[in-house]
Amino acid sequence: MSARPFVLLSLAWTVGVSAVGELVLNETVGQEVCKDYEETFDRVFTVPKEAAYLNCSLVNQYVFDFLNTPYNITWYDLRRGLVVTEEEEGRLIRGTSLLFLNSTMEHQGSYLCVVRTPESCYKQATVVVVDKAEVGECGRPRTALQRLQEAVNDNLVCPLSEYASAADRFSIQWYKDCELLQNSRRFMFMKDKLVLLVRNVSRDDAGFYTCRMTFVLAGVISEVAETIECEINGDWLSRPQVIEPAKEHIKVALGSQLKKLCRVFVPGQNTETHSTKPFWFMNGSSVPENPSDRIQQTPIIVRSVSNGVWSERSLLVSKVLEDDFNKSFTCWTENHYGMSIGYFTLHPTDPDLRLPVGLFLAMTALLFIMGVLLYRELKVELVLAFRTVFPFFYESTDGDGKLYDAYVVYPRFQWDTSSERVEIFALKTLPQVLEEHYGYRLFILSRDGLPGQAVANVVEHTMRCCRRLLLLYTTASLCRPEGMVWLEQQMGLHRVLVDGSLTVILLEMEEVKDPSGLPESVRLLREKQGALQAWKRKSMRRWTCWFRKTEEVSEAELALTSSPLPARFWRKVRYNMPVRGKAKPHSRRNMLLAL
Repeated sequence: MSARPFVLLSLAWTVGVSAVGELVLNETVGQEVCKDYEETFDRVFTVPKEAAYLNCSLVNQYVFDFLNTPYNITWYDLRRGLVVTEEEEGRLIRGTSLLFLNSTMEHQGSYLCVVRTPESCYKQATVVVVDKAEVGECGRPRTALQRLQEAVNDNLVCPLSEYASAADRFSIQWYKDCELLQNSRRFMFMKDKLVLLVRNVSRDDAGFYTCRMTFVLAGVISEVAETIECEINGDWLSRPQVIEPAKEHIKVALGSQLKKLCRVFVPGQNTETHSTKPFWFMNGSSVPENPSDRIQQTPIIVRSVSNGVWSERSLLVSKVLEDDFNKSFTCWTENHYGMSIGYFTLHPTDPDLRLPVGLFLAMTALLFIMGVLLYRELKVELVLAFRTVFPFFYESTDGDGKLYDAYVVYPRFQWDTSSERVEIFALKTLPQVLEEHYGYRLFILSRDGLPGQAVANVVEHTMRCCRRLLLLYTTASLCRPEGMVWLEQQMGLHRVLVDGSLTVILLEMEEVKDPSGLPESVRLLREKQGALQAWKRKSMRRWTCWFRKTEEVSEAELALTSSPLPARFWRKVRYNMPVRGKAKPHSRRNMLLAL
């Protein structure tokens, strides 16, 4: 042993241990005066045979510029007044830390950390407390208090992170009341088991948790443990939820006003102390709260409910500009459990097409109604014009086995002036117009029948050779008994009227005021298809000029306009007569295609 320690030990027996320590310290430090940061508030607790970790907290930016200033650290045992070195087994000095890898009761006491720089000196003491472990107890005499939040996922943090940072390698095991914990649906280890996650915390999770670390440092295996007293906090909050806006696309008119509400709900019970506040951002920049700004956010309105708290804040845009379109407006909120956002984007409104669409539909409906009315009024003229201009759309009547275009029949009674007028019309006027001007072939029994032929045979045979049947009648000719008898005698005519085997054209030469007096077959046919009323004098001469341009026989129309019957009556007759087309019949076309 050197002389100096021997003298000091002798002196210690005379003046006391504390005095010796002070002398040793003064001699070691010399005459310099170190700035004293006094004793640290936190104690270092350990038990025998476990490690103790002391850290010199003077090496930080608030004491001196340790990054740019050279310094050295010396540890002193104030109880014995000696410099702490690594000569004693189980002691290690690593940077700013002092470790006892195998603590004993003798290690309890105060240890001084002295930091020297070229110009200054700083000192601070740390107290080590070595407790005796209770036999049969899994935990440690000293505990650290931590709280878990009820009804949510929460975690406990092992207070041994300093040992983990200093160790070469380590492993950790968790215990609850001496029961080893494993990964399960309720517990999960994170960050090298330094964090214990407890899922869906309940009151049963309260108790004492111990994290035990086995580590290797400088080839020495050591252990250390800490016990956590876990309490369950029933007042809870969870992650906020932005209910509105929710990724919306809003269409607004240019120059209009806009008000959008941000609604945030925070589930929980601790509503009085919550700190969740919503904020509006526009393209990443905070929206001001100044009421004079064009875009502003209103004050927050908070409303508590039984299961949480609602926070609401509105975004006001006094006038929407074109620059506001396609920009994102975000409502952001955050608390200790996480953050949540909701946003919306402005888009210009679609053009208001209601007026033009309404006008278009109204014009279309008006044109349709006008077209229907015009077609009903000019149907005959349009069809005749189309037949004249496009005859190839209609099949030719050549080769259909018919000899006549129409069979003309009318009742004949002696001493009846109306029957005489009808007969004159049938024998003179009809041939003059239909045959001479339009080229139709008519069969008129009183004109074309051979003398001595049986009338019934002639009528039935000839009808089979005709394409139409023209029935001329008046009130006097068919509404009296003689007319009924005449119609019944015409067997072929009566059958045609009943079974409809031949197209019948009714020419009503006089006004029939009481149609019920007509024979039933004629009355039913008249009700079904109508009759051409020669007694009407309503003229359509206002349309004659236009149709004369499209018809080939304009001279015939011109002649008819000066006759007692109007030209429109004759156009209706022609409309009901067979079409004199030019297209070949299907049978003949098929034969030509076969050739």
